[in-house]
Amino acid sequence: MRLIAAVLLFSFVSLSHAQPLDHAALEAYVDGMVQAKMEDDRIPGVVISVVHGGVLIFEKGYGFAREPERVPADPATSLFRVASISKTFNATALMQLVEQGHVDLDADFTTYLPDIDFDLPRGTVRVRDLITHSAGFEDSYFGHFWALDEASDHELEPYVRRYQPAQVRAPGELVVYSNYGTAVAGLIVERLSGMPYADYMEQNVLRPLGMERSTFRDWPGEARDGYLPPELEPDLAHPATWSGVYKAPRWAWAHRGMTPAGALLSTAREMSYFMRAHLGDGSFEGGRILNPETVTRMHIPLIRNHDAVAANAHGFWVNNAWGYATLEHGGAIFGFMSNMVLVPELDLGIFISTNSPPGYALISALPRRIIGRFFERRLEIPAPGGADALTEYDGRYLPLRRGHTTIDKLAADSILVAHSEQGYLTIAAGSGTQRYAPLGDDVFINTETGETIAFGRDADGRPHRVYNAYGSNAYERIGLARSENAAPAAAVMVIVALVLWLLALGMTRHHRIAESAAERNARRLAHTTALTWVVFFVALAASMSGVYGLTARHFAHFPQGIDWAWIIAGPVGAALTALMLYYTIAVWRDAHWYWTRRITYTLFVLASVALVLALHDWKLLGLRVL
Repeated sequence: MRLIAAVLLFSFVSLSHAQPLDHAALEAYVDGMVQAKMEDDRIPGVVISVVHGGVLIFEKGYGFAREPERVPADPATSLFRVASISKTFNATALMQLVEQGHVDLDADFTTYLPDIDFDLPRGTVRVRDLITHSAGFEDSYFGHFWALDEASDHELEPYVRRYQPAQVRAPGELVVYSNYGTAVAGLIVERLSGMPYADYMEQNVLRPLGMERSTFRDWPGEARDGYLPPELEPDLAHPATWSGVYKAPRWAWAHRGMTPAGALLSTAREMSYFMRAHLGDGSFEGGRILNPETVTRMHIPLIRNHDAVAANAHGFWVNNAWGYATLEHGGAIFGFMSNMVLVPELDLGIFISTNSPPGYALISALPRRIIGRFFERRLEIPAPGGADALTEYDGRYLPLRRGHTTIDKLAADSILVAHSEQGYLTIAAGSGTQRYAPLGDDVFINTETGETIAFGRDADGRPHRVYNAYGSNAYERIGLARSENAAPAAAVMVIVALVLWLLALGMTRHHRIAESAAERNARRLAHTTALTWVVFFVALAASMSGVYGLTARHFAHFPQGIDWAWIIAGPVGAALTALMLYYTIAVWRDAHWYWTRRITYTLFVLASVALVLALHDWKLLGLRVL
């Protein structure tokens, strides 16, 4: 535990003068890493800025901000979407109101929004719980996460009123990421300031720091009042994905309800102004956003899921990089991937943004690679342990950041934890895999970045949660029945059982079989149920084919069109399955069918029951999908 304590030791006062950086060596190193990743991962554009010792020592753009038009990525002018890094600006604005005596972080947040009826069955939520992701809300996306047209373009207050997710855990119990909580904190800023949110942020946070191009006003694809000024639109970076050629997705924008959580547009250069303000005394070149004591207070950790992993401090994640305490935040939206890492002790700040999803690997690795390369590492990766001792951690873990009561659970991806013969743990998420070495006491360290994860144990002493894996989150251990593979596996079972049932019918069609009325009903019911499931799966596949796209329509409008086919077919299929289950008794009691029919019918019924249970667990049945 001594090593863990050393890794997580937090100090906001530099113990020694930050060692000077070789600017030429830094540029050569960044050039090599960025250009290699851009080529390997087909990233169209990258911007980066590095501040050290209160000075912008490096800024550069690579590739194109708008690839089809070949508009270069310029760190001084290109407006990239920094996404959830916006939350650190939102927390800064809230702390301004705290500083002025208008907000008490320990107060019930509803006292500042008394005319909104919040449903909080798990307990009172403090203001600080909103900005530390610990209010207990489930996650929610479908039908309201971004805008594709005027109908999906929500204002901040109506959005907060209409789209409160369920409170599924006690406040302060766990840190589980919540965009909605941030939106509520933004509404408090708007209410108490008496100004529209974007106006307040410009006048009190952005412009005082000289961030003249940065804005919380998004671009809806055309000039409109209250949105991005048309003169800045030519500098707005566009996302692109590679499929033989670079293609841009359908245009979407962050509606004003999501503005506090992720709508900031900024340049790499202007992000350096914000980094320098937070690395210093809250000011930059004569403009001040916070008093020094408020800056210090803002960076103090408030809550963490485990003593050995990242904490949250007023919007920032308090983490570590090779033994140095960091203040950081990442962001992802519409294909943009961004990261900001501050190291107060080194007086170092790094910002990087890309305009393509594969850029995630680059923005995650580069800041820690720079720190590990140009500063003395305070920790080394320990030798791996015995492989047999790690088997107890193996399993699939589902994020607590998900929909728990609604179809939004469908957007949750599990991670797979496994031990290797070399004595490491590996965590696979999506197409990426990371390797961890054991530190002891259920704590592991990433062999590439130096970040730590930790496991929690249940009442029986078994590992049941993993903390700070992929995004400062908590994951709970699940079996196959609760994984995202359960419904597809049950669907395959239904298809196989249905084929066997049809084969059994075909094989005995020339035989004279005296059916009872119940058996005849069972046969017809099986055919009707099969047709219902066909409708369900075809409609669901057609409907969900774009859910994970950059601008999936479901996150702006849901349900609509073909969605209704599977929404209706699901409960119908469940009801028919219940009837089939009832008739199974008659099929075996009357026993007029050949055994092949009875067995295959029963298999089809059981497979349908398994499917209904899986669909129920994933909130794909009943009113919860709405």
